[in-house]
Amino acid sequence: MLKIEIRHNLVYPGMLILFIGLRRIIGILIQTLFYSVGMYLLFTSIFISKFIAGFIAMHFSKFIIKSNNDSNDNEYSIMGIKLPKSNLEISTVDSIPKIIVLIFFASYFDIIGTIVRRSFNMNDRKYKSLEERLKGFQIISSALLCYYTIRTKMYKHNIFSLIIIFICLIIIIIIEMFYNHDDMILNLKNILLTLFSCFGRANLDTIEKYLFEFNYMNPFKVMMFEGLINTILIVLGIIIFEREDFNEDFEKYKNMNGKIYFIILVFLHFILSGLKNIYRVATIKLYSPMTRALAEIFLDPLIIMYTLYRDNEINDFSFWVFYVMSIFCLIIMTFCSCVYNDFIILYCCGLEYDTYGEIIKRSLSIEFCNNLDESFDMNSDNESVLSIKSKRNNYIIK
Repeated sequence: MLKIEIRHNLVYPGMLILFIGLRRIIGILIQTLFYSVGMYLLFTSIFISKFIAGFIAMHFSKFIIKSNNDSNDNEYSIMGIKLPKSNLEISTVDSIPKIIVLIFFASYFDIIGTIVRRSFNMNDRKYKSLEERLKGFQIISSALLCYYTIRTKMYKHNIFSLIIIFICLIIIIIIEMFYNHDDMILNLKNILLTLFSCFGRANLDTIEKYLFEFNYMNPFKVMMFEGLINTILIVLGIIIFEREDFNEDFEKYKNMNGKIYFIILVFLHFILSGLKNIYRVATIKLYSPMTRALAEIFLDPLIIMYTLYRDNEINDFSFWVFYVMSIFCLIIMTFCSCVYNDFIILYCCGLEYDTYGEIIKRSLSIEFCNNLDESFDMNSDNESVLSIKSKRNNYIIK
């Protein structure tokens, strides 16, 4: 009924999950030990690290080209990503201006979530876990965007998974509205803005997938330019809107007794952000935006289990109903996301037929049987040829 499928290059989404988890732990430590930390400071660190990591990875790929110039292959591979040796972008289907516009929009969608959370009071303690609880909307948005823009195929197990994830999201929204009912309008606004932020992230991933697959862009070069644009936009935002708050926060960090611990944590956050983005673009290139979304929500049940317990009144019965339902829905969404991405195969109702593993098995079986044909054709006097071919045909039909 159920099988876990080990797929090729699984190390890249695995490493992405690891760095996402480690960065979240560092983020929780920063928010716990230094509660007044300005979000613009952390996000500036994230975007600068994205630019630097992309710059280093891109130039490392050039080093690999130089070291393999003697090879006769026209391609080279870095982190499992095959790129042309002569030029990092060849035979692009779009013009340079259109590619620049797409990279700018990708950068805009990357930063929009930051602006939304900062501008619309998403730092309230009771809303801190809202984005994580609704993050399953990313995989729905990514799947629909990929289906309608880059024509990614959608099979029975994909549709089944998206329906279950959608139902779980509706349940989470309903219990969120009933549990935090003090200000229904503010609550609804935060839910809609969170869904919009998730939709923006799905747009970022889909644009990147399009650039990688149709314009043969070096993922690390795209990442570098996105980090540069993000840094420029966030610095402009600080100068125009948040300069006073940023300066006040900086003075507090400068004079606090634990400034050394703060610097260490921010530096770790910086390094982990760069590594996370490297494996993020590798996962999108080798797999899909939906696999990247899976990596984002994979650890959410454990993270939310801790943050909800920490930030709420645990003696309240309504909290435990809210808590259990939220964790249950998150676990179901994570499971269905694994089903969507063919990491878990369900052998019922034909859900397994178009999964990655089953397609490979069928192709190998057909190839094996075709090799048998060639072998027996060379020895046509063998009396068992007809019976074996008959069994072969029955097996393929089944």
